Amino acid sequence: MVDGEPLRPDLGEGEVQLLIERFALTANNVTYAALGDELGYWRIFPASEGWGLLPAWGYARALASRSPALAEGQRVYGLVPTASYLTVRPAPHRFGFVDMTPHRVDLSSVYNQYLWVADEGDDTDLVMRPLFGTSVLLDLKLSEPGDVAQTVVATSASAKTAYGLAYLLSEREVKTIGLTSAPRRAWVEGLGLYDAVLAYDEIDAIDPAGDAVLVDFAGDRRLLRELHERLGGTLVRSISVGFTHRRRGGEGVSVRGPTPEFFFAPEEMKGRGRKLAQRYVEAWPGFARVLEGTLRIEQISTGDELKRVYRDLVEGRTDPALAHVVRVAP
Repeated sequence: MVDGEPLRPDLGEGEVQLLIERFALTANNVTYAALGDELGYWRIFPASEGWGLLPAWGYARALASRSPALAEGQRVYGLVPTASYLTVRPAPHRFGFVDMTPHRVDLSSVYNQYLWVADEGDDTDLVMRPLFGTSVLLDLKLSEPGDVAQTVVATSASAKTAYGLAYLLSEREVKTIGLTSAPRRAWVEGLGLYDAVLAYDEIDAIDPAGDAVLVDFAGDRRLLRELHERLGGTLVRSISVGFTHRRRGGEGVSVRGPTPEFFFAPEEMKGRGRKLAQRYVEAWPGFARVLEGTLRIEQISTGDELKRVYRDLVEGRTDPALAHVVRVAP
């Protein structure tokens, strides 16, 4: 389906060639592309000059191995390029391996770790693991002593990471206000996860209870400025997570109040690995039940379909109830 590294009969000692079977395509990938130069996402899988291989979370199978750390036929979950093949140099760790290919060793370890997969792997888990993992990290950040807010306002409330966070906050009885586009308002309300859902042209109706934290998944600087002004003295913290609306521009727009903090998941994981795993395992079954009634997964398998879905993600045209998994290998 997608051009990639050709099958390599000349694997070096210690190398393994992975056949990429499926990967998820979400707004997360749009953020990777938007911040590819700033945060090094384009460096993970180098491409020809002027081109880039977009990272995605996927399942892959060892097609050929010259490493004792990974046997042929073993399936793994981790970051893969939007391509057909990937050559790695695995070093074993407890639950899988770490890729020690030279150009990746100085990147965040989060992006270099691969986990064993016992069977073909579940598509819902494939889509949601990195997204809900980010939700859990945000919840941990917002529950630290001294950082607990009475109200959380989330932009792009239909985003899976946003409503994953709303689910976690509801367990702690934190008031959540979700902001979304007018056509999506009814769908977001139907999730039953936010205490209030407002369209972007209704921000004057925001009614925080006590101190408020803004969690911005949209990346629209003009909207950010309006929200800072509306929340005024109640706003104690502003956290920037995603860039679903980055296309609107406004990067030079200044904001009043607390300076927006950029949330970078690999940095946030430092020192929280055990807490993250524990909280994820505890919270996932309940959130999975929410997803059963809200999430539909569509598999696509051609380059044209991949381009169409990616453009829809960039333009914000995707159905919030829909997620896409790209099937590469038959």
